[in-house]
Amino acid sequence: MRQSTYIHASQKTDVITRWRGMGAVLAIAFYSLFFAAHQQFRDSPIYVRDGLLFGAESQTVFQDLTTTRTGNHRQIGPEHSVFTLLHQGPTQALIHGWQWLGQDLNQAKKYSVALLTCLAGALTVVMVYHSLLWSGVVSLRAVMISVICGASTCLFVTAPLPEVWVFAGLGLAALMAVTARGALAPWWLHGLVSIYAIGCFVGNVLPALLMALARCAYDSSQQQRFIVRPLLVVLVAITVSFGLANLQRVIYPQSTPLPTRLTDWKIRSEPWISTRENAGLVSREVFLANIVAPRVVSTEADNGLGNRRRVVLAGAAWPKLNFQNGIMAGWLLLLALAFAGLVWRAQMDPFTLGIVSILVWCLAALPWYGDLDRLLVQACLWTPAVVIAVGLGLERSLEHWPRAKLPITFLLVAFVCTQITRNWMFLQEVVAQLKSKVG
Repeated sequence: MRQSTYIHASQKTDVITRWRGMGAVLAIAFYSLFFAAHQQFRDSPIYVRDGLLFGAESQTVFQDLTTTRTGNHRQIGPEHSVFTLLHQGPTQALIHGWQWLGQDLNQAKKYSVALLTCLAGALTVVMVYHSLLWSGVVSLRAVMISVICGASTCLFVTAPLPEVWVFAGLGLAALMAVTARGALAPWWLHGLVSIYAIGCFVGNVLPALLMALARCAYDSSQQQRFIVRPLLVVLVAITVSFGLANLQRVIYPQSTPLPTRLTDWKIRSEPWISTRENAGLVSREVFLANIVAPRVVSTEADNGLGNRRRVVLAGAAWPKLNFQNGIMAGWLLLLALAFAGLVWRAQMDPFTLGIVSILVWCLAALPWYGDLDRLLVQACLWTPAVVIAVGLGLERSLEHWPRAKLPITFLLVAFVCTQITRNWMFLQEVVAQLKSKVG
């Protein structure tokens, strides 16, 4: 019989006392990095037009957060049912703060939205780190793997932008982190995180239920009796989140109305055609290009805005994914080792099984909420789960093959350095294309 991978309460207490303060260090480091990336986008036309950068609805989200309470908030779909209620108020407070510091109204709006989105991206990295640490991953590897998430292509590009998917990803990452903490987290924290995750994206209802089931299974195994409280907490959170969605329609009367029937919760207006090219594109954006940027920046003319260019997703051209540079090869090696260990660990650990189930849900629901032109932006939702799964599986593989610990640690360090360098260069290329004109 395989050795159990459960982390007992006494062991978990030792785990979370190591490297105290590393979460704050990661938050400050990545907030600074994302805000520096925002400075690159500040003078680009992303604030006045949607779809310029991988289909991001940057202008829509920017207007929703910076307009008044009675302004038009109908551009944010009902799938993000409480997004405006949760974030518009803090944005307005930040705008007044920046104006008090001497910034003009336009710059105050940009800085305020950037502060929220960059903070959301940085907190996502922290949630990934704590999910790994509280699951028993060694501190050094937990830091390295969480840095992989923070330096990923999707967060590097999306965190500096006004985009709702950054907050949806933060909600899901926080949900996984608080579940990994288990009984050490109070029940009300599970409820608040579930409310936030579902409020930012209604598709997080099922992940919230999956994480509640994982915690229920773990608590029941520890106490040798069935514990139903995690399920009750998440059911109450779902009820409260939909109540807040109705409250938003009262406070913000120009919000998009909620669907009256369950079958009306349809995000895509056109059916998703299943083709070989689409399957390759989805696979690339789920596991590869959302972590390491492709070698080529693909653009097309946008004649509607002064003959400028817009950056788009390239076709599923696998030879252009940095295989020749070795960066993608290193990530594929980490994926192979991680998936081998993930199979072993999922047989014993409810949390790992829950992470795998969330990944399956994110993929299965893509035809419902996904857009082929916006996959890199929407990857903020599932990338934290992918990275956490890699960390959990890699740790289990290294327990099985202890001689590989030192080489894999060196591989992680080398990969993180090259990933940050490559993705920052990709960001510079993207900004240059956004500011250039056709011809």
